[in-house]
Amino acid sequence: MIKNKIRHIFSLLTPWEQEGTGHTTPTSDNEAFELLYKKKRIGTLEVRNGKWIFQYDPLFREKPFITPLSNFPDIHKTYEFNEIPPFFAARIPSINQPRYREILRKKGIENPDPATLLRLFGRYTLVNPFELKAV
Repeated sequence: MIKNKIRHIFSLLTPWEQEGTGHTTPTSDNEAFELLYKKKRIGTLEVRNGKWIFQYDPLFREKPFITPLSNFPDIHKTYEFNEIPPFFAARIPSINQPRYREILRKKGIENPDPATLLRLFGRYTLVNPFELKAV
């Protein structure tokens, strides 16, 4: 029951979520982002063929300069998801906020998917010290 309440609250905060399926992944466009820490590249997040893919940068794998992210503990693994991983979803603000709705309206975006929202609003967040840069 608590799990359902949490899902309901999350769905109110994330209007791009489709009921019962999680975050919609774009299927037509490919997107790529670099995850940086103090301007050093940690890894990449990509949306390819309807999948979210995260992998650590080869240079980071050779010489990690921070502890691997708890969501992605194996630096040699390529992580693949059908939905945007929570680590990255937390970077997306609710588009129910007037400020973000106005930005989307000015850009002519009516139904943004998570990759678009990440590109527009996800570069910096208060929840962690990383930068997510669209490439």
